[in-house]
Amino acid sequence: MYLLKPNKNMRRLGSLQLMLLFISVMGFGQYDPYLSGRAYMHAGMYDSAQFHLERALEQNPGSSDLYYQLGVAHFTLKNYPDARDAFYETEKRRKGMGSFYLAKSEIRLSHPQQALKYLRTHLSSRYKKSESEILLDEDISTLDGMPGWQELWNEKRWYNSRDKEFQDAMFLKSQGDYLEAINMLNKLEKQGYKTSVVESEKAAIYQELGNTKASRSALKSAVKSDARNLDALQQLALMQLTDGDAEEAVEGLNKVIRQDPARFEAYMQRAEAQSQVGDLSAALSDMELYLAYFPENDSAIYRKGLIQFEHGLYLDAMQSFNRSLALDKSKAEYYFARGRTYAATGTTRYAEKDMSMALDL
Repeated sequence: MYLLKPNKNMRRLGSLQLMLLFISVMGFGQYDPYLSGRAYMHAGMYDSAQFHLERALEQNPGSSDLYYQLGVAHFTLKNYPDARDAFYETEKRRKGMGSFYLAKSEIRLSHPQQALKYLRTHLSSRYKKSESEILLDEDISTLDGMPGWQELWNEKRWYNSRDKEFQDAMFLKSQGDYLEAINMLNKLEKQGYKTSVVESEKAAIYQELGNTKASRSALKSAVKSDARNLDALQQLALMQLTDGDAEEAVEGLNKVIRQDPARFEAYMQRAEAQSQVGDLSAALSDMELYLAYFPENDSAIYRKGLIQFEHGLYLDAMQSFNRSLALDKSKAEYYFARGRTYAATGTTRYAEKDMSMALDL
């Protein structure tokens, strides 16, 4: 059973964090401890993430994803016993999901035989990482030469020839040999090998080659093959947004956020798509949600200002650009945007000054 064991200092720190975040988030809406925890993870503040994820577990004690994210926070903080407990709870709820980190945690706790046990579980699961990822992992690689290591790899053929061909294609891609990589991926696609993954990789290569049409087609195939491929779905929505298909982009980003509410970048992307279809209220609502969790993100504040400007909210846009510049004065685009806003309000002298600053940068 996973037990919450915060010490006195952690409780005091946690209370302060909760109060500060509560003030920020309540300015937007209801406090969500899961999103708060994930936001702190995005910011690299894993001690704070741990606190909020534990609050989220109190509300939803059966969530495998919550236990997994909490395990990652503990592992990053080198709280290996707590990490092991959290990943064990993950594994109980969704077999294979926590197995890789369980193996890593047992290694950090000097339990190599337990690590091998969980590595075997991982190799048998749908969460299985590539052979190179496993063999090059800084923890797993320490098992090489220990009793049971060779026996594990001799036990069965964990990776087939198509797995190896896919890794060869990924190596070619990393080396810039795109045409040969595409040829290998096309061959794997015809064999029915992990269609969604293969199509996603083809889309990335086509994008590198400047073939936007082929990239978009490959992403559509990736999403059609597996609606849970959120990376492909989100990338497709971005391409739709760039191509002016804002309604399709909103629909796609709705699916992304519904499946993973902690994909924070998707809220800003959806805000831009909603702005394009004329739904200003929804656009600003998404921007405010993002900024409730990342209030000092100057780029997000700038993007909010652009939406306000496009809808004629010049004074509000001015406030956003002022705020983004207060956080970072090195961005030419911030000065340009504010200068354009000054010009729209007829404040020519300030507009010229900001345009000059933009040119100087």
